[in-house]
Amino acid sequence: MTHTGDARAELLDELVQHAYQYSPEKPFLLVSGQYSDEYLDCKLALSQPRAMATLGRVFLATLKAPVVAIGGLTMGSDPIAMSTSQTSFATERPLRWFTVRKEAKGHGQKKLVEGSVQPGEAVAVVDDVCTTGGSTVKAIEAARDFGLRVAEVIVLVDREQSDGIANIQRAAGPDVPVSAVFTRSEIKARWAALKAARGG
Repeated sequence: MTHTGDARAELLDELVQHAYQYSPEKPFLLVSGQYSDEYLDCKLALSQPRAMATLGRVFLATLKAPVVAIGGLTMGSDPIAMSTSQTSFATERPLRWFTVRKEAKGHGQKKLVEGSVQPGEAVAVVDDVCTTGGSTVKAIEAARDFGLRVAEVIVLVDREQSDGIANIQRAAGPDVPVSAVFTRSEIKARWAALKAARGG
């Protein structure tokens, strides 16, 4: 079985290969309205089978709080939540997954939070990329409005911009651990190392 450290290294390489883009001559416009010569499209990486196979192992090992479910704002959180839930099967702490809609359904039960979770339950909120932290904060607020207890927050990549992690921490509160699996600097360093090894 792959050790957690190996899974983390594999996931890092998936992000470098499929998600990381560098274009100083034509900066990318981010959702925050800022421009950057780097762009992280985590969905390109997380749609890869190898990434999905390692994603759940990495998040399950990172998660420390005693929670019963994991999820966040669709779509950034969905691969993370699903993979972690599937990985947790047959472990000592099986986790359900949930998702937060960007807008409540206009029919049926008109729910904003979808999945097998109930008010009062402890959950972890996750996201793929943190820039300003806005989507993660929205998920935290929606989960709490639904009656869930947010016990931990984990993002896959901290872009290290706009105080995103600090914004999430303020929304989560001082007693809720907030962490990132990777930083933009770590991904960029690995990208540069692989590029140098290839003679690029």
